Order: sequence, then structure tokens, then C-alpha cells
Amino acid sequence: AVGGALFDFYVHDNQLFFCIGDVSGKGIPASLFMAVTRSLFRNISAHVSQPERIAYALNNALADGNETNMFVTLFAGVLDLATGHLRYCNAGHDAPLLVGRDVGILPCQPNLPLGVMAEYQFEAQETDIDPQTTIFLFTDGLTEAENAVHDQFGDERIHEIATRQLAARQHQTQPFIQKMLEAVRDFVGDAEQSDDLTMLAVQYKPKGIF
Repeated sequence: AVGGALFDFYVHDNQLFFCIGDVSGKGIPASLFMAVTRSLFRNISAHVSQPERIAYALNNALADGNETNMFVTLFAGVLDLATGHLRYCNAGHDAPLLVGRDVGILPCQPNLPLGVMAEYQFEAQETDIDPQTTIFLFTDGLTEAENAVHDQFGDERIHEIATRQLAARQHQTQPFIQKMLEAVRDFVGDAEQSDDLTMLAVQYKPKGIF
């Protein structure tokens, strides 16, 4: 089985460019739409550093000739590695968690998903990320993961796990992702996976990232 969840990240001019997204639908069409989106993100962000302009260009490219009416939710961020200043644009995606001094949700304007309406004007936002803070991004395959009786994993469990990891000072990227993965696997049990699940964690440090 193939799906349409995606993520990407790379460093350019001492800035971390990163994104996570989820294409509507499943199967080969969603997978192809995902591949095109990721490729466009790389190509556009190589020349444009403002996340709202990246989203604008991505949206116009995906909306052009979109006869299947597919769309993709996307969160795109640009993190200055010297200062911790984060500029970001959310296109209909789940808001990331910030795990640092405490556990909170990064405030996000929803905007429209990409591919829905050409020439849509996306709103950018910005904030400063404290050192040692982890930005945790995920698709709805995490929140909507179902067990055998169709209960969903949900936001509350995500917050509980993040809070425990922070209290134990285990909110670095690898142990954080691993603990979240173990928790959702334990919750789902033997139930068949209902959706593709993608997670991305970035921890800011004054001299770089992990």
C-alpha cells in the first residue's frame, strides 16, 4: 500500500528549511501528488526563503490542471540556526507542538490546503524558538490512529506523552519520536493501520540542530 504523507528538510545559508504534509486520498494518485509536492518544495525553496511565498508558488503549481481535485495540507518552516527565529506558514495542516519550557501548540493560521484555489494569499507567522526546544510535527495518521474498537489515539495522548518526555528530559528528537511511535503501536495493537503516519521532530540548539 502507498500513501501521500511527506516530509523534507535541508540546510541552506544557515537556515533549516523543513516541511510536513498530507495528500488527500490514498493509493498511487496520492503517492504521485506527494512526490510532485516534495520536489516542488525543494525547487521553490532553493530560490525563495519566505514560507508564505513558498506556499503561494506551491499552491499555484499544484492547482494548475488539477483535474483530480486533490489537495495537500502542508506546514512549511524556515528556522534561522544562528538566532532561533522561526518563520512559518501553515496550509491547512495540524499545528505542531513546541516542547521546551512546557508543552504547547504553535499558534497557526489555518489557511487553505495547497491545490484548492490558485492565487490564494497565504499568511506567514513568526516566533522565536528557545534553545533545547523541540518542534514536533505530525500528520493526522497519528491523531486518528485507531485501535480494534475504533477509538482514536487523539491529541490528548500526544500531549501526555510529550509532557512525560519533557519531565524526564527525554525530548531530544530520537527518543521523542521513538516513544511516540511505541505509544501509538501499543494503542493500535493488532488493528489494521487505517492511515499513513508521518512524524518529524526538530530540536533547536544555539550551534545547530538535531
